[in-house]
Amino acid sequence: MDGNILFWIDIINFVIGCILFCCVLGGFFGITGILDPDNENISGKKRTVLGILIFGSLSVLGNLIGFANDNVLINFRDVGPIAGGLWFGPAVALGAAVMGATSRLFFGGATMFSCAVATIVAGAASAVIYRMLKGNMTVRTSVITAAILGAVHLTLVSIMTPNGIAIILTPSAIGSIVLVVFGVATFSSSYKYFGARFRGEHLGKDQKLSHPKVGRNKPVYSFQLRELEKKNAEKQNKSVGSPR
Repeated sequence: MDGNILFWIDIINFVIGCILFCCVLGGFFGITGILDPDNENISGKKRTVLGILIFGSLSVLGNLIGFANDNVLINFRDVGPIAGGLWFGPAVALGAAVMGATSRLFFGGATMFSCAVATIVAGAASAVIYRMLKGNMTVRTSVITAAILGAVHLTLVSIMTPNGIAIILTPSAIGSIVLVVFGVATFSSSYKYFGARFRGEHLGKDQKLSHPKVGRNKPVYSFQLRELEKKNAEKQNKSVGSPR
């Protein structure tokens, strides 16, 4: 079989695998809510450490399973710090970025330092955006952010790398950025959909308005539902026992 055909088959398999992995990961966090800031079942420090380890490992994995072409490592390394940071906070963003950038240095190549710096920038920017939005992240915003940070990544590579402009114009470089954007989009969509499907959207309108932590775009946990039921029961008892 022709070498070009085999190459494109590998590319397609790689892209499909990355997107499916991001979809499954987003669905897992959406269903469990394990890293959500409102989850009181896990302490804040444990959530932070767990988030850094998971999304840092995702960033490292993006390097490990990537492959070189046109002297560029085709990868999805920046998905970790961007997706983790936008949805789960600055500490996750920066921790994942450091892990991903450090692992990138071991792969060498002309874009070794520029790509490592770009990953750190992606993590820092995601941390700032999370703070600015104060947890009110949407899928659309996450995708736009990923696209902008992808452009920043290519700009840094063009500035910091010899013959950088020629490198960023290769299909491999552009493809890596597109893959990161699709990875963040898939993760975000899956996270929001399954979070709403299993934890947020099934409550009635009156119940949502009667509890400050329950809203259309907010996660719902069992302890919140118990608290809501308790308050509703107290109101009913008061209304029954009050003199007419």
